[in-house]
Amino acid sequence: MQEVFYDFSIFEILKDKKPLLVCDSAFDSFCIKFPCEVARFSEFGSNPVYEDICLGVKTLEENDCDFIVAVGGGSSIDTAKAIKYYSGAKLPIMAVPTTSGTGSEATHFAAIYKDGEKCSLADEKLLPEYVILRADLLKTLSLYQKKCTMLDALCQAIESWWSRGATKESIRYSKEAVNLILANMESYLRNEDSGNENMLLAANLAGRAINISTTTAAHAMSYKLTSLYGIPHGHAVAICFPKVWRQMKNFNEIAFALGQPNYEEACLFFEKMLQDLEISAPDNASEDDLEILVNSVNIERLNNNPIRFDKLTIKNLYREILGVY
Repeated sequence: MQEVFYDFSIFEILKDKKPLLVCDSAFDSFCIKFPCEVARFSEFGSNPVYEDICLGVKTLEENDCDFIVAVGGGSSIDTAKAIKYYSGAKLPIMAVPTTSGTGSEATHFAAIYKDGEKCSLADEKLLPEYVILRADLLKTLSLYQKKCTMLDALCQAIESWWSRGATKESIRYSKEAVNLILANMESYLRNEDSGNENMLLAANLAGRAINISTTTAAHAMSYKLTSLYGIPHGHAVAICFPKVWRQMKNFNEIAFALGQPNYEEACLFFEKMLQDLEISAPDNASEDDLEILVNSVNIERLNNNPIRFDKLTIKNLYREILGVY
C-alpha cells in the first residue's frame, strides 16, 4: 500500500528514526530539513552501477539505519530500492521525486547496471510506502533534463497502453498521463508552477501504469544506447519510440490521444516534437555497434511488445534510429 503526500508533513514519522538518505548533489539546493539525524549516501552516478549499490548497503548497515528516504530523480530512487533489495532489510522507503519523468516512485522496479549491462530488479517490496510530490522541487532542473524526463514519461505512458500486460486500470492511468503531458508541455518547459505540478502528476500516473503493465520494445532497445553513448535514458527511449511504433503499424486509438488521425501521422508528430526539442540520435554510431545493441535487448520486454520482433528487425530498427547504413 502506498500513500501519496503533497507536503512534508509525513516527515513526522521520521523523528524517532535513523534513515538512510539517498540523494545526489542537487539535494543541498532544496533546503529540506529532517526532524532527525540522517546517514547520507550520494556515491552513485546518473546510471547507478552494482558497485555503487554495494557501497550504499555498507552505509546502511554501518549506521544501523531503520528507514530509507530517496530524494532525487530516478537514479536516486532506483538506488534506494536496490540498496533495500541487496541488503535484504525489511525497511520502508519514502520517495521524494525531483524530476517528472521516471515514475520510479510509483513502481516496484529498479534499474542498475552490472558489468556494463542493465540489470532489472523487480519485487513488490520495492514499491515505496510513502511518496511526496512537490512541484517546487522541479525548479532546479536544466531544460535538457526536463525534456528527457518528460519524454520518458510520455513513452512510458504510451508503451504501457499498448503493452500485452495492459489492464483497464493501467490504460486509464496511461490516458490521463498522455493528456496531462500534451496539455502542459509548454508551461512545464517554461518552468512554470502549473506546468511543473501537472507534469509531476503525469509522470506519477505513467509510473503507476508501467507498474502494472511494464514497458515494451522501445524501452528494451534504449538501455544499451544509454551505456554505449552516454545519453540519458529519456533521450535514448525517445529516439527509439517512433521507429518502433512505425514498425508495428497499429494503435490508431493511441494516435487519437495525441491529436493525430492514425499511427503514421502520430509517428511523424512525435519525430517533429523531437526535432523541435533538439533531441537527436548520437552521431558517432558505427556498423560494429549494431551487433552489440541487438544482443543487449531484454527478451522479456520484447515478449511484452504487442508485435513480435526478430533479431533482424531489431537490427534494422537500430540502423534507422542511428542512421547507420
